[in-house]
Amino acid sequence: TQETFGMLTFDPSTASAKLFHTWCELRGPDPEGEVRGGDLVEAVAAMFGAIGLDVGGPESQVDVPADHRVFTVIGLACDHSDELYVAGVLPGEHAESIAMLDRSEDHFGRYAHTFTAVSADSAADQARAGRKESDTAGVTDRYVV
Repeated sequence: TQETFGMLTFDPSTASAKLFHTWCELRGPDPEGEVRGGDLVEAVAAMFGAIGLDVGGPESQVDVPADHRVFTVIGLACDHSDELYVAGVLPGEHAESIAMLDRSEDHFGRYAHTFTAVSADSAADQARAGRKESDTAGVTDRYVV
């Protein structure tokens, strides 16, 4: 669910929620506990590194190329191979809002991943290629292709 605070809208499925969880871990169980600025800076830098960003690099590393758009690829991933069966490609960033369910008895898991690409077909091709490169979980990180 989303709640509106003034002009801001908070969606608990976003990176903002993950950052707040990090804040809570750093401050400890005391709601009045303080967070050292250096600890928070290190935590944020680690979060950026985990998604493939270079904190010392240029701001442009997060820019979407002018000829690209954001797409979310959804489908089924086979547990016993690197096959990805693409069910659809949605324009926009929706991967975090898609419920990831446990594997079924048929050895398939739901897959959702957000990409930037020149077309929906290119996004689907990149999803298949990423799956073959051990992207077994169908993570929701954005990839620029």
